[in-house]
Amino acid sequence: MTEALAAPGGADGSDDQDLLYRDGEWTRIPSPITGEGDWDKAVSEAGYKEFFGSGDPDSNYVTIHLYRGPSNYLIDLSSNVSSEVVYAATLPDAMDLLAKWMPVVSSASLGCLLTELDQGQSALGQLIAKAVEKQ
Repeated sequence: MTEALAAPGGADGSDDQDLLYRDGEWTRIPSPITGEGDWDKAVSEAGYKEFFGSGDPDSNYVTIHLYRGPSNYLIDLSSNVSSEVVYAATLPDAMDLLAKWMPVVSSASLGCLLTELDQGQSALGQLIAKAVEKQ
């Protein structure tokens, strides 16, 4: 972690800076996403296209989305409480961050699925229950 990251966001006089991960190191860059309001529109206007997504926001507490942009990758990690955005300089950098976060997303997804199965609320849970009844 660099010295710039030790200071709270905006402490260096620049509120519109985001974190960029490159070769295992974090630095700050000017935010490529500007404006407020429609997030998907702002991301698209900045030249980012969705590359990968995991987790279901309707049934999962954690989701992660990777977008490929003109000069880097955007990673959006969201929960039912908050959302954080970081950037990765290259695809290998993005893969490194995904490898660190996917266990969290997968665990949350599995936990939600097991809860739904236990309560018989999901379509998969109902299908499994029917299959078990026929045995």
